[in-house]
Amino acid sequence: MASTKSAYRLATNALGRFPLLPVALKAAVAAALAWIVVQPLHGAADDYSYYAPLGAVVAVSSRLAQSMRASVETILAIGLGACLALGARAAPVPEVLSIGLVVGVGTLVGAWKRVGSMASWVPISALFILIVGGSDPAPYVLSYLGLTALGAAVGVVVNVVAPPLPLVATEHVQDALREVLADQLDGLADGLERDPLPTTDEWQTGVTRLQQRNQRAQELMGQTLDTPRMNWRVRRRREATERQRRQGEALTHLTFLVQEMMTLLSHAEHADRSLVALGPELRPSAARAFRKSAAALRSVEASVADEEALDEALRAADELALAIRRQQDDQSGETFAAGGLVTAIRRVLASVTPEELASLGR
Repeated sequence: MASTKSAYRLATNALGRFPLLPVALKAAVAAALAWIVVQPLHGAADDYSYYAPLGAVVAVSSRLAQSMRASVETILAIGLGACLALGARAAPVPEVLSIGLVVGVGTLVGAWKRVGSMASWVPISALFILIVGGSDPAPYVLSYLGLTALGAAVGVVVNVVAPPLPLVATEHVQDALREVLADQLDGLADGLERDPLPTTDEWQTGVTRLQQRNQRAQELMGQTLDTPRMNWRVRRRREATERQRRQGEALTHLTFLVQEMMTLLSHAEHADRSLVALGPELRPSAARAFRKSAAALRSVEASVADEEALDEALRAADELALAIRRQQDDQSGETFAAGGLVTAIRRVLASVTPEELASLGR
């Protein structure tokens, strides 16, 4: 029994790291079920039964609300396309002109916000109905619209029965984002130890990667938190979901803070600037604070840092603050930007400090 549970856990974790795999599996199941459901209908369904699996695939999505919205938008787009095609068929104009009209007008109509992501379906469905429907398109319209709607309903049901819950994938992406943030802090330390200092562009190295990781984490959290009242898996894992939500907010804040520090250094501590934010006296302390903060981020488990790593990082931040105060006393330069770095570092560390320690003002 223990080995079975272990194998199940390994399989779940493996699938969780690739959230597209469950979506693909659900799409395949929904398409097959839609095909089975439509077979007994006969009549026009025999000729156009493939529209049912098509509707099912369109409806299956990584988010429940998105799944239902896509179904409604698809039916609306097909309906609008049908109206255009029927109108063009009734008009006394050459067929080539009818084709141009339904595509052109359909593209414009597709811009209606109610159609949403299915905008391209308006001209496409109008074109299909106009050409495939022939001189009597009404039966084709009913089959196209009805079977697609039936398939979409099957897809929505499959999504409701097996709703998305990418907790493993979200945890994996959040861990990767935290690692990128730590790499960026190490990169800032490396830059301060360089001679000559990095240029403005060199300070910004890695920003794109950081933004992409943060965006991916936000997307997965959106899937997890989507329509919790309908998603029974979210209700059953409410505590884990809430913990990931808080962690996601903390990481978003961390991303902003790290980018803020990168921007500050890129504008005030680079090779092309004669008056810098830190200067030779403060750079070693700042580099140490960045490295210790990176180590604290890498030590995080269950959203809090290791106590020893956190202590070292806080001491390094205090040492930097002390060095800045000494420089202020010597009146040897402007320290406003340097003080901003200390504040940002402390806010980074506060985001991974255990609540019981934070409440003591640590």
